[in-house]
Amino acid sequence: MLNFVTKELAAHYFLLAFLAILGVLQLVAARHRLIGLSLWGSRHPVPGYLLGTALTTGAFVWFFAATPLVFTPGLAGAELTVLFAAGGICALAFALIAASIIWEIKGQGAIAFPPSPSFDQESIAFQQVTGTLYVPSDDRIGAAICAVPDPLERAGSLQPLARRLAGEGFIVLTLDWPREGVRYPETLVPTAVAYLAQREEIDPQRIGALGFGLGGDLAIRAASADRQIKAVLALAPVLSGDNVGSGLNILKEMCYLEALRRARHRRWKKLATDLGALESVRKIGSRPLLLVYGDEDAIIPPDRACGALSQQAAKLELKLLPGEGHLSLLGSAATAALAAGWFREVLCR
Repeated sequence: MLNFVTKELAAHYFLLAFLAILGVLQLVAARHRLIGLSLWGSRHPVPGYLLGTALTTGAFVWFFAATPLVFTPGLAGAELTVLFAAGGICALAFALIAASIIWEIKGQGAIAFPPSPSFDQESIAFQQVTGTLYVPSDDRIGAAICAVPDPLERAGSLQPLARRLAGEGFIVLTLDWPREGVRYPETLVPTAVAYLAQREEIDPQRIGALGFGLGGDLAIRAASADRQIKAVLALAPVLSGDNVGSGLNILKEMCYLEALRRARHRRWKKLATDLGALESVRKIGSRPLLLVYGDEDAIIPPDRACGALSQQAAKLELKLLPGEGHLSLLGSAATAALAAGWFREVLCR
């Protein structure tokens, strides 16, 4: 039988383990920039070092000050093992859950662009395609962009970027992924492009495709078969199921609960393999193709993706944006500026 002497003494040992281990976890999160463990809600390490040091040091200071019987015969090894194990498990669970709540509250990945009144927005449905169309008030450019989100991202993830591009004069159609998936996803973009080409304000020779994550794979796959797509910008495309990162590095990008949500969607990793974007790259030929990754992407590590690009299209460009991860890439002002400038160069010259 376990003998904890008194409930107060057992509680003190448990709290010592809980607070000290929670502090160590914050030091680890700061050292490796694991936002999925951090209680300060950012990848900046200084608050983590301060918080971790305060929790660990404070736990021992409080324990020795509040536990006068600590130096008298008390708990044996079995009791201490139980209490320290319980404190460690609770500290880890608390850090993961609290970090998830903070991550959700702070709204990771949002783009802080000011709203622009210079375009109209409408919902469209064309055959099996649904989405949102952004039409600039001044449509003198006549160029259009079909934008495809990652199916794992939340609804409206491309909306801020689409608004930015519409503010630059492009007509933008952001596609919706059906909730239960689609049997032939490679048909989504060509169908959307056909819809754009029939609109009188759009020049059929000035239609480009943009995609994020698996949406980038889909855009590449579509362009390899549809010559009406004149240029492709893929943001952090997967290219191959083997390029997906794993392990604790995922917590650099997102909270643990979000990582679990993504892990449940195993069919999307299969979709990356089925789309075969890596093989489709060389089929685009001389049409402009730009692949953009954040140099700190932990979900699609750029070294894996770059290493996979042994066969290159004639006009393939590859850019790494410094300081950006996978999720922050979509919400980066640098990404928006790059996309607007690149599409203007390749579609409007």
